[in-house]
Amino acid sequence: MSFSEFRHLVAKQEVNASDVMHCVLGLRSLEIDVYFNLLKGAATIKEVAEGLGRNRSTIQRATQNLVQRGFVKRRSRTLRKGGYIYVYEAVSLGTVKALIKEALDSFYETLVKFLDKMAA
Repeated sequence: MSFSEFRHLVAKQEVNASDVMHCVLGLRSLEIDVYFNLLKGAATIKEVAEGLGRNRSTIQRATQNLVQRGFVKRRSRTLRKGGYIYVYEAVSLGTVKALIKEALDSFYETLVKFLDKMAA
């Protein structure tokens, strides 16, 4: 989504959380879908894949990116018959809101510095 498209949505007051997460945080649509799926409760990759109707490897890649970027946490759960499985859980929406605000503040500061240099 371009800045112009985002600005248009904001002007029409049709912006939603997915639009903001895509534009400000650079998340892809699938990553956003995985995040909101996990926000409902902790789940395995298989459970998320089934819930979203996607294959496991696609969900695994999206989830790994979310883990690396701090939107999802991974923990291991011991199985009764031995071994373990990874369970994924989304960080709170409040945490994501804080990350969005932080990204916007950083963008604003960078833009102001650019404009100050341009005026000189």
